[in-house]
Order: sequence, then C-alpha cells, then structure tokens
Amino acid sequence: MRNSPFNFGQRNRLKGVLRQRGLTLIELMVSLVLGLVLIGGVLNIFVSNRETFRVTENLTRMQENARTGFDFMARDIREAGQNPCGTELVANVLRDAGGAIPWWADWNKGTIIGVDGSQDRTDIMAFGTATNARVAGTDAVLVIRADQDEKTIDTHVTASTLITLTSTSNLKDNDIVVACDLLSAAIFQIYHSSSSGKVLDHMKDGTNKNCSNFLGYPTPATCPILTPTSKQFMGSALPTSGVVAKLISTFWYVGYGDGGKRSLFRTKIKRTGLGGTTITTEPEEMVTGVQDLQLEYLAKSATTSALSTDWVDATDGATFPGATSTATGNWRTDDPTNQPNQAVAVRVTMTLQSDEKVGTDKLPIQRQLIHVVGLRSRDTLF
Repeated sequence: MRNSPFNFGQRNRLKGVLRQRGLTLIELMVSLVLGLVLIGGVLNIFVSNRETFRVTENLTRMQENARTGFDFMARDIREAGQNPCGTELVANVLRDAGGAIPWWADWNKGTIIGVDGSQDRTDIMAFGTATNARVAGTDAVLVIRADQDEKTIDTHVTASTLITLTSTSNLKDNDIVVACDLLSAAIFQIYHSSSSGKVLDHMKDGTNKNCSNFLGYPTPATCPILTPTSKQFMGSALPTSGVVAKLISTFWYVGYGDGGKRSLFRTKIKRTGLGGTTITTEPEEMVTGVQDLQLEYLAKSATTSALSTDWVDATDGATFPGATSTATGNWRTDDPTNQPNQAVAVRVTMTLQSDEKVGTDKLPIQRQLIHVVGLRSRDTLF
C-alpha cells in the first residue's frame, strides 16, 4: 500500500511544488540591497573618475593658457627697444594733431614702460567693466620694437624722399616703419609705397603724421624747424647697408572678454579711415582665463653694470629706470644722465582660473605661475 503507484506520484508532485516555491521576502530584500550597493559602488567610481577627468582637463587647459600667454608676452618683452641695426640714436618725425609724438611710437621716452595696477592709462586702455576694458588693480606693460622682417635699403634720395629697397616687400601706404643703419635710426609713416612695396616715400604730407621730410637725429621737439638735420640711410653702394622694418607697439593687460570673463589682451596698431590714414590701436584677446597680471623689473646700473638687489615695481621711483610722477616706469634713452638704471629683466606673475567650478570647494581652481624674461643687451649696459 505504501509503495503503490498512487503514493509515488503524489510524492513527486509535492517535490515539484516545493521546487517552484521561489524567494522569500527576506531573500529578495537582501538581493536588492546587495544590488544597490554594487550599483552605488560603480556609480561612485564613475563619478569620481569623471570629476578627476574634469579637474585634470581644466588644469591642463590652464597650463596651456599660461604657456601660450608667457610665450607671446616674452616674445615682445625680450625684443623691447630692438631695431635691426642695434643703434640707440632714434629720430622720430611722427606727431599727432596736438604736435606730440603718439604714445605708441615714442621710442626715446621708453621702449618698455611698466604700468602699475593703480594707474589708469586712459590714453591707451582705461579701467572699466565693458568688453575689452582693463581690469583695475592689474599691471600692464607697453613694449615698442621693430619687426624682425626687415628689408635692405638699396638707395635713399633725400631730395625726393624716396627709399628704394633691394627686394619687394609687404609695406603699404601709411604703414609706420623704422629705417636704420649703424649710425642712427628714424621712425616715420610711409606716404606712398609702390605696388611691389619696393619704393617708399617718406614725404611730409597733410594726410600722414610726418612733421618733416628730414630723418636726421635728433629730431627737435618743435618739428619741423627751419634748419632740420638731414639723413641719408646708406644703401648697398655705400659702406654699410640700411634697412627698413615695421614698427611694433603692443600694450599687454588683463581685460574683460565676452561674458565678463577676464582674459589676457594686447593692443596692436591698426590703420583705419579713408585709405587707412588714421592710426588707432585695436584690442586683441590673446589668452582666456587670466585673472591677474603683476610685473616686476630688475634694474642694472648703466655705469657700473651692477644689478639691483631686488625686483621692483613700476612705481618705485628710486630704483626703476625712468619712473615718473605718473607712476609709470620706463626705459628712457633720451636722458642717460638722469637715468642711471635700466631694466634688464621682467618677472611676469600670471594668475589663471579654470573655466569650470571643479575645486574642492565647488569653486573655480586658481593657479599663480611665474616667468622671467630677460631683455636683449643694450650698448649702454657694457
């Protein structure tokens, strides 16, 4: 009876029911908790890696911006006061409507001019909050130099004010240029250039800024005068050759870019108006994310060649070369007697900020980087 087929089938059916019973509520809850812990761990690793990537990406971008900014600035600062001939005697016939030499071309007043963060240079770029305006409290620097793409002079006929080059050039009407030989240099505006850029006319005319046809050094303050100094820049038929190069004038500062974010700016000379006869400066955003710029200068005695013991600001009238009552530090070449010190290096301290708020306090990351730029040697330093 016990081993009847009926009892055997019943037991099999009972075992099948027990096998299909599934999970209990406790087992299900334990499984869910373990699954959530596993998913939470995976999500935490994903978020952590994502944040690490964002931080690394922002830091890399900041380093790239710093390297770009330092490279651009160093290129200008290093060449401050340089012309292809290396002469320090520079005549200048450029005059604005008031009879003064424009600030962007006043070579003898200083080819590197430090501007402290407390000084508002309204003639160049004023403090403000509008786009391109300079950020108050940040330093700036003006650098004047000649372009390195110089062209050799073949002949210079002073009577006809014509300079003929040995090759074609990209020089055009109303360009501001520097002509020089081993004896002296002169800054002027091209009145007319041939289509090939090979023949340049430096004649004084009502449409340009030239106050005289004569390019001799020194140029009197009341230009023109009755007895100006003539100058013929030597051509290939004379003992040494003269050259012509564009004048480069840049003002580096921290300004406001699009959206009110701070960036490193520079101004460059721009020709505007009918025929390009009006010379203005145009701000150009170079590097984003630059929050602050501080500049210090190392001076060297022009008589003893001794370096100063510390870096100085542009406002340090006792040490900085050519510091004036307007808190402008410069490197003058027109008054060596009263300018015993000259700048030989610039220490650039740049503060950069990340685009995103990826800091530990959920704020943008800031980094301060320093770069030292040595100026090219001058004859007066030796």
